[in-house]
Amino acid sequence: MDFQDRPRSQPHDVSTLNIKCAECGCDVKTLPFEPTLKEDGTYGRIYCQDCNRKRRSNFRGGFRGGRY
Repeated sequence: MDFQDRPRSQPHDVSTLNIKCAECGCDVKTLPFEPTLKEDGTYGRIYCQDCNRKRRSNFRGGFRGGRY
């Protein structure tokens, strides 16, 4: 199966969970996965779609440190 042939996952409605973006603090209404409640009573660091897109674009350039 090619990458383009894979079915897209359905967004999960998480609006009742009152999740806030770890970066900007806005309400997160949908996620591409179902979050799991951790032992500390949180869902961990979850980002809204805009902040997640910004974070991913920062990592696309690869490792820029070091001598090479």
